[in-house]
Amino acid sequence: MNNTSAFIETKEYKRFAEFCDACVKYQYMGVCYGLPGVGKTLSSRYYANWDYLEKQISYRHSKSIGVHADEKIFDCHTLFYTAPAVSASKMTNAIDLMDSKLNMVKTIYRFTVTGEEEQYTTKSFEDINLLIVDEIDRLKLQSLEQLRDIYDQNKIAMIFIGMPGIEKKLSRYPQLYSRIGFAHEFDRLSKDETHHLLAYKWEELGLSIKLEDFSDYEALASIIKITNGNFRLIQRLFSQIERILEINQLTSITTQVVEAARDSLVIGIK
Repeated sequence: MNNTSAFIETKEYKRFAEFCDACVKYQYMGVCYGLPGVGKTLSSRYYANWDYLEKQISYRHSKSIGVHADEKIFDCHTLFYTAPAVSASKMTNAIDLMDSKLNMVKTIYRFTVTGEEEQYTTKSFEDINLLIVDEIDRLKLQSLEQLRDIYDQNKIAMIFIGMPGIEKKLSRYPQLYSRIGFAHEFDRLSKDETHHLLAYKWEELGLSIKLEDFSDYEALASIIKITNGNFRLIQRLFSQIERILEINQLTSITTQVVEAARDSLVIGIK
């Protein structure tokens, strides 16, 4: 079994990336909303190259700064932040710390590789052009005002990610809402895109879909019906499918396997 899961650039992701690019180009605030599990967070992390970048700024000691960096670090201009249930001051400090750590990694790496004696700058967000804030629904007015202040002081684009209705909640704060230039609804996968994604999921398990085989066709149709275009649910379902295949030493995905995987999950309203 292959446990490596590659990100698939769906049509909805490409629409999201265009939305992010537009916010950066015009230095606007943007709001992106969508149902749980449609892929908002995963797409945001992928756009920001956060799986790579997060490792670079997670150092604990000065000797670890820039140890694992490479040329890709200079292409990183987006910060991804998950809004916590904490005070506004702690949130601001956390964002500032991410920016400072990234700046430090770039400075150390540039000096190590090129020998450039460039001084570390303390200017905030000097090499950042976009801040994506996920779970914006958690934040109260004071925290939103802090984000507005970051935006006003640094002239960087900012995108808020949240649930449907968040755009209406933000409209209650005129000073913030007047700065929002774009809104984007993140839709669930279409039936065709789900079919395309499932072909990749089959391959990740070392299998291939044979639609002429009714068993494969039936299993595929069952998964499409269960997940209803929900990206996160597809991921969770296939984790269970892989586990069931391994435990029972099976080499094909059948409706029985799919149903067993489904019974292992807590599935709410999709």
